[in-house]
Amino acid sequence: MNGVSSSLRAAFSYCVQQVRSYDYHHYLCLLELPPNMRKAAFALRAFNVETARAMDVASDPKVGLMRLLWWQEAIDKIYANKLIEHPTAQALSSVISESKISKAWLKRIVEARINDASREVTDLPESIEELEKYAEDTASLILYMTLQAGGIKSTAVDHAASHVGKASGLLLLLKSLPYHASRNRHFSYIPTKVAAKHGLLVKEGGRSEIRLDSREGLCDAVFDMASVANAHLLKARELTDTVPLEARKALLPAVPAQVLLDSLSQVQFDVFDSRLARGVLGGAARLNHWESGIRLPSEKDEPQEVDVDDQQLGTRWAVLVAGSSGYGNYRHQADICHAYQVLRKGGLKEENIIVFMYDDIAMHELNPRQGVIINHPQGDDVYAGVPKDYTGAHVTAANLYAVLLGDKSKLSGGTGKVVDSKPDDRIFIYYSDHGGPGVLGMPNMPYLYAMDFIDVLKKKHAAGTYKEMVIYVEACESGSIFEGIMPKDLNIYVTTASNAQESSWGTYCPGMEPPPPPEYITCLGDLYSVAWMEDSETHNLKRETVKQQYESVKERTSNFNSYAMGGSHVMEYGNTSIKPEKLYLYQGYDPATVNFPPNELSPHTRMEAVNQRDADILFLWHMYKNSEDASKKTEILKQITETMRHRSHLDGSIDLIGTLLYGPAKGSSILNSIREPGLPLVDDWQCLKSMVRVFETYCGSLTQYGMKHMRAFANICNSGVSKSSMEEACVAACSSVDPRQWQWHPSNLGFSA
Repeated sequence: MNGVSSSLRAAFSYCVQQVRSYDYHHYLCLLELPPNMRKAAFALRAFNVETARAMDVASDPKVGLMRLLWWQEAIDKIYANKLIEHPTAQALSSVISESKISKAWLKRIVEARINDASREVTDLPESIEELEKYAEDTASLILYMTLQAGGIKSTAVDHAASHVGKASGLLLLLKSLPYHASRNRHFSYIPTKVAAKHGLLVKEGGRSEIRLDSREGLCDAVFDMASVANAHLLKARELTDTVPLEARKALLPAVPAQVLLDSLSQVQFDVFDSRLARGVLGGAARLNHWESGIRLPSEKDEPQEVDVDDQQLGTRWAVLVAGSSGYGNYRHQADICHAYQVLRKGGLKEENIIVFMYDDIAMHELNPRQGVIINHPQGDDVYAGVPKDYTGAHVTAANLYAVLLGDKSKLSGGTGKVVDSKPDDRIFIYYSDHGGPGVLGMPNMPYLYAMDFIDVLKKKHAAGTYKEMVIYVEACESGSIFEGIMPKDLNIYVTTASNAQESSWGTYCPGMEPPPPPEYITCLGDLYSVAWMEDSETHNLKRETVKQQYESVKERTSNFNSYAMGGSHVMEYGNTSIKPEKLYLYQGYDPATVNFPPNELSPHTRMEAVNQRDADILFLWHMYKNSEDASKKTEILKQITETMRHRSHLDGSIDLIGTLLYGPAKGSSILNSIREPGLPLVDDWQCLKSMVRVFETYCGSLTQYGMKHMRAFANICNSGVSKSSMEEACVAACSSVDPRQWQWHPSNLGFSA
């Protein structure tokens, strides 16, 4: 039974990855769905991805058509209870058995794809109505089945779903025209009546052809088709009041459809405008697959639990770092403030706790509880009393290094507090923010680079100014900060929220379980972070060991070994002989917990979570949905559009650089290759910084999203590419776009390296 459930979890994980990679805007929509719809929705969307991409990924049209015919047979086999060795089919089979999804609808989708793939180049649609039917038979049907999985039966919601699906389908066809033009099929999705109206239809030798010689005529044709999509969105909006509340989130695809419509309007309906090509729903907006393999360190032959007499204790020190800014990143500063309260209750003195936080969320205009920060849906204020040691422009990597080394001469701003530790003292470091392979974010440039941080730890050890140190790191790919470069002889033990290849996760997010209070439109915490702090608050830390907390946090952060809907692999590095020690040596001891048990790994409810890099987009979406001011909604849509356009620019630029450096056959595989476990991300860290700086010079800032591409830069270094070759590739890749058009530019932010 365990094997079956494990296989099924892997199948659903695969579905989530497929949707996230190739249908990103709908991936964000699915995260908003209630649990009774979400699992089915991911399987259905993954099925849609498989069938929609069948012709695109095939080297020969016949192969693509065969793939669609395979899916036609697969549906019959699924309903005949036959096992199919394909993860999407396995997930779909599970959903069908649970939710009684209509076989006719699934077959209709595949038939629509087959009919489209089988059309001859001369077989042109006559009217927009034919394209509307195609959209109904694909996009709308996915919405119908999602509602069916949720047990929702409503004529009104079916009508609304039909309109949303038609609008989405038409708009995506329009946006894909340049892609189909590159495959000599651009005319296939412009109806002859529309083409003739705008002078695009040419008759030669008794046969009609569509030519795109007139850019003005094409824009007019696109406008006509977009107007039909707009009418469907308007009709769906009119039906909103008749749609049951529990069904409305299933209609969220109307939001990206509206964003795309607005994007088309901004470029005067010129689908070949380069701004649209790198826009909100660009094909380049694909996020890397997270690694599914579990790599856990050995725990054999560990020493038995030990305790230390209070008289042997030196001073406990703590450094808490929130590496982000902005209300959309609320959770990081909430994590840090919560950690401060845990440590103060444990008896650490304020003078020995040093806090880095931008301090821009407590009094932010969007904060529904002014002057208050919470880290749990029913949590108390964790902001009160938190010292403002390093805030705003003073939250920098340079100041952090100076604080850790106790070097006041290197500080710039702040209160001047440093870790003035002695040989018998213990130090606890906790960091929460975005990260990427080899880097951790900071609200002020440059970022914290792994080898720089490790060098600081080595200097601290060489100075002999601490006894032992424990470090907790919450960030995407946080394992990469230590893997292959963290010495075991520094008396430092580290745990990270994720391994070197995967995201960490935000939690207590709107629309998820458990949700924040309804007035909050942003995530309150991070999965790994709330796991360790809530563990510390509910256990006697004079009895609980470092190892016990690691085990508890590892289990909870994995979402109890269910990674598909949010969860990561907690890793450990450094000196594991510290693990048997009691936690109070680092976090203190709250007398109120005297009767609490040590951690017994008691069961918890799984928590829903969102990928760190998606949390800010979810925040913008909730801001859009909650706004009642039309002009404000327009501004938020513009912000979403610009954010996604910039993400697409980064993704597309990196892909093109890989092609220019290594050729189309090898570029992607080289840039995304992962080294053997135990090896550092890169051999030459200065080279990594150099390549990042070259990229940002010509292509603009990486941003917290673009950190995910650090592995690509590392692999460029590892393959021996020269700086001059990198410059040439960056110039070629980014010459068509002025990166200064965005607020995210080194001239505004500074360089990240």
